[in-house]
Amino acid sequence: MSDSYHHDPAMRQLREVLTLAKSMDVPVTVISGLEKVGELMKKRDDYCDQKTAGPSEAMAALIKDTLEHPWKQLYNEEKTKWDINPVMMSGNLEGYVLKFLVNASKAKKVLEVGLFTGCSALGMAEVMPNDGKVVTCEFDPYLAKLARTYMDRSPHGKKVQILIGSALDTIKDLAKSGEQFDFIFIDADRPGKSEYFHIALNNLLAPGGTIALDNALSGGKSYMTDTPHDDRIKDVNEIIATREDIYHVLLPVRDGIMLVRRRTDMNYK
Repeated sequence: MSDSYHHDPAMRQLREVLTLAKSMDVPVTVISGLEKVGELMKKRDDYCDQKTAGPSEAMAALIKDTLEHPWKQLYNEEKTKWDINPVMMSGNLEGYVLKFLVNASKAKKVLEVGLFTGCSALGMAEVMPNDGKVVTCEFDPYLAKLARTYMDRSPHGKKVQILIGSALDTIKDLAKSGEQFDFIFIDADRPGKSEYFHIALNNLLAPGGTIALDNALSGGKSYMTDTPHDDRIKDVNEIIATREDIYHVLLPVRDGIMLVRRRTDMNYK
């Protein structure tokens, strides 16, 4: 079993139990059974990846370069604002979920709150019409500049507009200017997620539009009761779940994607 980070806490717990079992006088059959469970979980993930359409050439290069980028060195040199882990990247599987949602809704204007290196922004742009536009917010100038170079390697990169600065200030400015978007993907700092959501739903979402919030499971912290949970994620999930004017569904894709639409847009007239 790999030591790499896994969003599912069940996998992380399994690794801990397996390590403990190997240090104790536990029957080999039990250890092999635990290992088999881990292998099955990994094979399921790998199977989903393998049976998902492959990335474009530009997207494959973006994913590869993001994984190989010297993030630790850049952070130590104070060139990035935080200690970045490339696991933050949406990746190909989640990217295709977003592509299907954006394309199926025939979105021509998309807002993304949280750019990173541009994996999801480029993916959405790839399935939008030539006059489509992805407006994306990024507060780290280094990431914005890096993502721009990745966008410019694709013919679809011209559809992506990067706004640098505080995401909250940026979306407030967009709301003041009367901008509206067919699809909004919120994938930014967790403390501000509930405020991003309220502004998006009340001021930025076009009629018939959809909001997707990433990291709704927060690595299990949103639902685990025996460990400190992430109140910031749990709170926005609870806010969404208790509103009667919206429909919502939480998809267990990667670290969870919460989809939200106005109830009036979902009901047949």
